[in-house]
Amino acid sequence: MVAASAQQREQIADLVSVVIPAYNAQKSVARAIEHALGQTYPQIEVIVVNDGSTDGTEAVVARFGDRVRYVRQDNAGETAARNRGFAMARGEFITLIDHDDYWEPQFVEACVDFLRKHPEAMAVSAGHEHQTALKDGRTIKPAFLANNDKGFRGEAIVLDRFFDFWHEHDHICAGSAMMRASLIEAAGGQRTDLVLSGDMEYWAYLATFGKWGFIPRVLLHVDGTQVARGKLYQKFYNRYQRCASVESWESRILPRLAERDRAGFEKVRGRVAGGYVFAHVFVGKDDEALRTAKSYAPHLEGKFGRLWRMGLTAGRVSWSPLCHLVRARTRLQYYLRERKIAC
Repeated sequence: MVAASAQQREQIADLVSVVIPAYNAQKSVARAIEHALGQTYPQIEVIVVNDGSTDGTEAVVARFGDRVRYVRQDNAGETAARNRGFAMARGEFITLIDHDDYWEPQFVEACVDFLRKHPEAMAVSAGHEHQTALKDGRTIKPAFLANNDKGFRGEAIVLDRFFDFWHEHDHICAGSAMMRASLIEAAGGQRTDLVLSGDMEYWAYLATFGKWGFIPRVLLHVDGTQVARGKLYQKFYNRYQRCASVESWESRILPRLAERDRAGFEKVRGRVAGGYVFAHVFVGKDDEALRTAKSYAPHLEGKFGRLWRMGLTAGRVSWSPLCHLVRARTRLQYYLRERKIAC
């Protein structure tokens, strides 16, 4: 496991540091920077970490001049780039956003205002809208923001049970959160060895250090549509090939987990486990997928969770055909999506 070590850094009161990791981001990074610089909160520094891009990312960032702090490193992955940005950050508050996503103008102001009003909270997140290359349409998370559920709308809140709320509402993702710099100094950075669910590991780990808040407004737009033509299947195959084990994923969380949070955490972990089962099946690691499914069967959720549990009913006799079926269906889905993107 590799994570940035906690360190003392220069800190400027009221300043918000925005960290943007960028890899081959020439088509989208300008939008992310413009929306970061266009926030209603004025005291912002934007840090772009170019993670070994081979396209025109550097030239795009250069157009912003001294309004952006820029550094280039050899390609080491998104989390390594974020950790580099964390180390450069001078703000009292730190947030991050992926290069193809963007904020509403009020995101930073809303988060800073919340953290000022709630000194007991170490971090806060807001609602978010998602687009993906795998399907059409937009999804709002948490769903209650789209459903106009009056029971949840209104004032921002400090979460009493972070993991229970997370499991029920899937309320946090990269770009939706702001942390106090003191939290990152205490906890360190993200793990660079987790290609899948690394963000989820980080939120879970940070939640063991103190309380989180939630702002019930959609202030982040996640754009997962920026995939090169003909590269969709290969992109996910390369990621899934490097999938870790659930035991590794939870290794720095469990020693710090409070007993009151264990039940909620186990449900969140079940979501991670279900994703890991799919990743292993995707790349043909059926034995590892079977082991993971058996270990976390009680908490596997959704349509794939039900599918995995059904595949366990007769051991390998039922598991092997299921894996072949899922792979065939997934490859067809990706092929059809790539054809649509190409058109």
